[in-house]
Amino acid sequence: MVGKLKPEKALLLVVIFLVFLFLAALVPAFSLMIGVLIPVPLTFVYIHFGRRTGLALLALIFVALYSLMGPKQATMFFTEYAVLAGFMAEAIRFRFSFDKCILLSALGSAVLSIALLVFVFTDREATLLEFFHKQIDGHFAQSIESLKAIGDKPEELKMVQDFAAKASGSLAQAYPAFIFFGSFITALINYYSIRFLWGRIYSYNMFNEMRFSGWVLPDQVIWLLIGSSALFFLTGNIFGTIGINFLLITAAAYFFQGLAIIIYFLESRNVPMFFWVLIFFVIIIQPLLVGALIGLGIFDAWMDLRKVRVVVEQNSE
Repeated sequence: MVGKLKPEKALLLVVIFLVFLFLAALVPAFSLMIGVLIPVPLTFVYIHFGRRTGLALLALIFVALYSLMGPKQATMFFTEYAVLAGFMAEAIRFRFSFDKCILLSALGSAVLSIALLVFVFTDREATLLEFFHKQIDGHFAQSIESLKAIGDKPEELKMVQDFAAKASGSLAQAYPAFIFFGSFITALINYYSIRFLWGRIYSYNMFNEMRFSGWVLPDQVIWLLIGSSALFFLTGNIFGTIGINFLLITAAAYFFQGLAIIIYFLESRNVPMFFWVLIFFVIIIQPLLVGALIGLGIFDAWMDLRKVRVVVEQNSE
């Protein structure tokens, strides 16, 4: 805790926060960027002024949203942003490593978001899979309307519609995994944004010194990958749905391990920043390279390209 927050300053922070929310609603072009960064000021205030002030600020914003926009928007704010900000602030205050800060924040937000969808907004006459199917169809419909609004070509719209018709069923099964991905990316962006701001204003002493280039998954995660693959390919119904969700999540985890390996070699070779940007850009636009990084992350469990596990074993001894 760095200082106390006066009531008038707390009210000003709430007003500024609400202005950002209204801008996100009024200007669709900025809605995604503003939405992803909403937890940054909340987490910063929570860390700066302590748990009591942080929780009071989150509650105050929830009440303001409930009064101005209704219970649905207030509940969505709580599950998607307030929980993520609270978990991340506490994890940073306890100086957890960056992976634990991000994972705990993403899990807290994702689990509550899925519970909200299941128990609050679900049509009781439909099954859970049908509800997820409806959500996917709604997202595709919004995307198609956006493409129409910007004047996309009819043949391109037809391709998107055909893809939506074919893929919506499979994507519906993996809807919980996509919710987790969204929470994870939001937590990732917010953690490094907060770390950058706090380091510029104060110092980096608040944050754990662990580097992303030295991050490694536990060896036991490979069994989760094998087990989820077996569930998905060899079973159906609810077990197949569980399998595809865990398969996608573990594949994403190994992708980030492969990315950590690439960053390790870029750092060790002192590669100029221009080539960093170029390499990451090529990885993003080439799906085959994404698959290659997943494979690199998986095989690192046996190859230990960075010799990270050797260092860990020596330190434990």
